[in-house]
Amino acid sequence: MYNVILSDPAWKQGKGGKKSVRENSSGGKLDYETITLDDIKEIHRQVRDLSMNNHAFFCWTIEKYLRQTEDMMYDLGYKLHSRMIWNKVTGIPAAFTIRFGHEYLLWFWYGKFQPIAKEMRGKYHSVFHEKVKAHSLKPNVSYDMIRNLYPDAKRIELFCRNKRRGFDGWGNEIKSDININGFIESKKSAEGLFAFV
Repeated sequence: MYNVILSDPAWKQGKGGKKSVRENSSGGKLDYETITLDDIKEIHRQVRDLSMNNHAFFCWTIEKYLRQTEDMMYDLGYKLHSRMIWNKVTGIPAAFTIRFGHEYLLWFWYGKFQPIAKEMRGKYHSVFHEKVKAHSLKPNVSYDMIRNLYPDAKRIELFCRNKRRGFDGWGNEIKSDININGFIESKKSAEGLFAFV
């Protein structure tokens, strides 16, 4: 069904700043619920199985989860094409050491690598700059890039909070375009964002 997947997993983390009493958190409570790495992996596996044999997978991650994200995707049969960096310009407040002013957008592929639009070759840099606007809101340039690289693709965004032009969406704050077997959307579930059925 899909030949381009974009995922912004609900990693267990905090906002930064003062230490929170919340488990696995280094800061204030997030604006959304989080789920375990195992559940994120299972969601990715199910969407992989709903997708074309050959597809691209773009996955957002942070420094804390960079290695786990790559290991998870390798376990699912993906190969890494590129680590792209979003320079947020301002970054989030310093925690205990430095101000983390970047996130990673990892570009994986499954099956055979899908060529990009010829006219887009060399048009994008591995580092892009866009000022952060709100917590968890990803930069417009990343959506434009994916649409331009794969203009004719059937695309989906996982864990989205708002639908974007050219992407089907799946998340607990929108009316989802697909049903991922084994998960129901529930803001009040015991697991937080999603619960097994």
